[in-house]
Amino acid sequence: MAKLNYMDVFWFVPNLIGYSRVALTAIAVYSMYNEHPTLMFFSYALSELLDAADGHYARKLNQCSKFGEVLDMVTDRCTTTVLLTYLAQLYPLMALPFCFLISLDISSHYMQMYAQLITGKTNHKQMDDKAHWILKAYYTDRRVLFAFCFGNEAFFLLIYLNKYLTSYAYAISVAFTLAAFPVCVIKNTINVIQFYESSKDLARLDAATLNEANAKPTATTTTKKSL
Repeated sequence: MAKLNYMDVFWFVPNLIGYSRVALTAIAVYSMYNEHPTLMFFSYALSELLDAADGHYARKLNQCSKFGEVLDMVTDRCTTTVLLTYLAQLYPLMALPFCFLISLDISSHYMQMYAQLITGKTNHKQMDDKAHWILKAYYTDRRVLFAFCFGNEAFFLLIYLNKYLTSYAYAISVAFTLAAFPVCVIKNTINVIQFYESSKDLARLDAATLNEANAKPTATTTTKKSL
């Protein structure tokens, strides 16, 4: 097999799927701000469905990459942020909760990724025996991960769609919105746990590093006194 260079990684199939997600998100954003709810709904939903496809093909084709992992996470964070920002405009009374969810989503995933990498893990989804049981259940079963991520995004997407529907279509959409609400609550509770557990991991590392640094002068001083 020929050696790969960085351009080959850019052309990996899962990364091509990632680029299509970025394009679909751009279409969704354009549709939001130009009042095309149908186009926005389907482009955003398709982008979320493809979120499962990129990981599947990365494993199937042996094309997992750090670039692809970061592209996937950045795309996820950006799509959610854009939608929640627009929802804050559609529903001004709910602007504060939406802004809180944006902050929680970004901060919890950044903390998780940084904590995992700095403690020697290969990616933010890698869990060891010391990990919180909820995070292990969430990240180790891909079906669970996809179900909660998609359900969470579906809840926000349906809230957006409800603003433009009437009559029976509105009633059906509201029913689906209510069904997705518990998924959204659980998903964001997991984000809170993720933020807290990552904070603990980083604080433990800080404490260990400082203790090690503080112990060195003491050892040197003891040696001098013995002489």
